[in-house]
This record gives sequence, structure tokens and C-alpha cells, in this order.
Amino acid sequence: MSAGFDPHKIAIVIPLFNDAANIERAITSALQQKLPEGFDLEVIVVDDCSTDDGFEIATRLAGAHAHLTALRQDQNQGPSAARNTALAQSNAGWFTPLDSDDFIAPDRIMKLMNVARESNLDWVADNLLISREDTPTKVERTLWPEKPEGHVELSAAFFANRCFDVDTPRSELGFLKPVINRTRLSSGLQPYREDLRFGEDFELYTRTLLDGAKAWLVDPCGYYLVQRAGSASHSQNGRDHRRLAKISREMSRREGIHPEARKALQKHCAYSEKEAAMWSIIDGVRDKNPRLMLSAFGYSLPASIHVITQVTQTAIRKLSSK
Repeated sequence: MSAGFDPHKIAIVIPLFNDAANIERAITSALQQKLPEGFDLEVIVVDDCSTDDGFEIATRLAGAHAHLTALRQDQNQGPSAARNTALAQSNAGWFTPLDSDDFIAPDRIMKLMNVARESNLDWVADNLLISREDTPTKVERTLWPEKPEGHVELSAAFFANRCFDVDTPRSELGFLKPVINRTRLSSGLQPYREDLRFGEDFELYTRTLLDGAKAWLVDPCGYYLVQRAGSASHSQNGRDHRRLAKISREMSRREGIHPEARKALQKHCAYSEKEAAMWSIIDGVRDKNPRLMLSAFGYSLPASIHVITQVTQTAIRKLSSK
């Protein structure tokens, strides 16, 4: 889109893949958003070649709501490409991602936009509210349970360190869903790396922080992250972690990077290599592929030691339980 971004419009972008059970809830919550005075809203759903009737649901709703657009990819490309497709169709100066199985409180966007504009932020995120799919409105915890009250200014080093090996499982800050000012992004038209199907948010947020973005994490404003049983294992594989390790390594080698950010990204890379090695074992066993299993030992010495330790501990536990 050649036209400039409209600084008084915000786009809520929802990628969709085989989630007919939840998409209407996500869309409805997006359409119910209150906005600062003078702002316009658009909600864009991009279906990534679903085989259920989720796209038909989105299309039906789009026929009844002028602010809603439903698009469909020609081939399955993952959430990054779906979000980029949505944003390529929009001139909104601000955007925020919303997953199809999550939902947001009616005043969330207005709260975040007020903070962003009052403090001249490039992006602002809120501590997410974690719930379960059987009780989606019941908050189990926040994403970062130990977060200090008030806003936390984010740096690349701090953010990267909070995206791996955290105390509380699934509390990495890469899960955040910020409101982002597109006019301050170097890749505002299509900001997501399409070669990533996992960790695409981590890459985008880290990249913007390395570029000097001013970003805050504030207290909960009403994003409900609904955890589904088994969702983590179904969305990861060794290839995803290999790509993430490669990207962390590339970012750590950027010229002029702060030493603390470099150190954090090197640690993230090492962690991702360990995850890639373990998932190579898991994928290899599942697919009965010895070559894939052996590839687990080709990342690094620490990753190989990690695999040997984990496999040995698992074998000991199984023997002990007999």
C-alpha cells in the first residue's frame, strides 16, 4: 500500500487456522473495542487455508459489520504471513495482534492507546490474563506473575532474558500482544518475518527494541490468553527452534549492539539450540527417522550434553517406575 499510514486508525489482526470453535468470540471482542476520541477501528481476519468452517463464520460476520474484513490465503503459510497479508491491506497507523482462541476486554485498546500516546511510546503491551479453555473468563494467573506494579520499561536485553528459561512455565514475554505504532517501524507495511512459524513475535519485538523503540509493559488491561491442552507440543518442532536460534545468533552480531543485549541474545541462541536438539530427538522418534535423531548432536557441545542428560534422566525414571 503506497498511501501513508493513518495515525488515527488501529487495526486488530487475527490469523485463523482451524479454529471455528473460537473465532466468533475473538472477532466479537475485537469489534466491541472502545477507542480514544477521533480513532477508527478495523478488524482483519486472515484464514490460513483452514479445513473447518471458521472462514465461513468470519465471512458471515464481515457481512454484518463494516469494520470487519475476512481474507483467505491461497496456501498455508503460517501466522506471520497471515498477519502480513492483513497489514498489507491496511493503512492503519497502529496495529495489534489477536489470536483466534483468545479475546479482549472492551476497553483494552483504549487503555493501551492512552498510555502509548501520553508517554510517546513506539509500542505498549499489558501483562496478559491466563485462563483455560474450559473456563475462559476465569483468570488463573497473569503471564508474568512476579511483575512489579506499574509500568516496566523494556530494553532488548531485559526482554530477551525474559523470553527463555523462566521460572514459571509459559510466562515468556514473547507471548505479549502489544499495540504497535507502524509509523515508527522500519518494516511497517509487513513487519513479521514469514520464515518463522514459531517465535515470530519474539523476533519482531526484539528487533524493534534493538532499533531503539521505546516500549513499556503495563499492568493487565484485559487480554485473555486462553491456554488449550496440548497446544504447545502441537505448535513446535525442531525446525522452528533451529530457525529461532539462527535469528538470535544473527541479531547478537548486529553492529553497535549493547553488550548486555548481545549477551542475552547469545544465551537465547544457546537455549534455542538445546530446544532444537531435544525436538529433533522427539520428532525423530515420532517419525522413526534415525538421521533426524542423530542431527540432535550437530548443534553445539552444550546442546549435545543437554540431550544426553535429558534422555538419561528419562530412562532412569522409567526404570525406577517399574
